[in-house]
Amino acid sequence: MRSLQTQLAWCVKAQWGLGIGLIVILAAFYFAGYRPQHAKVKERNAQIHQKQQELEAATTRVANLPAVAIEVEKLRTKLERFNKKLPKQQDLGQFIRDITTLSQQSSLKKLTVQPGAPKRTPLYCELPVSLNFEGDFLSVFTFLRQTEDMQRLTRVNSLTVETKDAKHGLVEVQVSMNIYFSEG
Repeated sequence: MRSLQTQLAWCVKAQWGLGIGLIVILAAFYFAGYRPQHAKVKERNAQIHQKQQELEAATTRVANLPAVAIEVEKLRTKLERFNKKLPKQQDLGQFIRDITTLSQQSSLKKLTVQPGAPKRTPLYCELPVSLNFEGDFLSVFTFLRQTEDMQRLTRVNSLTVETKDAKHGLVEVQVSMNIYFSEG
């Protein structure tokens, strides 16, 4: 049988061995199990935080969406007013017919239309046109408003309004304008 001292020495060695084994197991657990999992949890928490911030930002944007949709519709309505056509051809005849129709609807008198020589630019052509007519001020205003609302792209260069008969509100108007077209 072993002696008590031998058994005691063996137990001390066993305790040291178990202690060292426990430390090795704890170190292995820390480096192989706990630390990588803890890093993954931190990474996931950071991702969750980032996604929550993105969600809050998206929620704010979505809350503004109806207001943006209303603003887009308002701008679309404004754009339709300014979205005039640039015809492919001069089509002066149609322009004169349209102006004549508008002048008749506005009860204007002595309408004359005098086209000038077309001028070319790299992107478009412009044709100067002079209009002379008479009418009461309200009719003239209505006519000018209707010409502004035409689908054809035009630009008024000058407008002269002179009183012809102040008692009846009759005015004489001279308008110099350009109509635009693209030959292509």
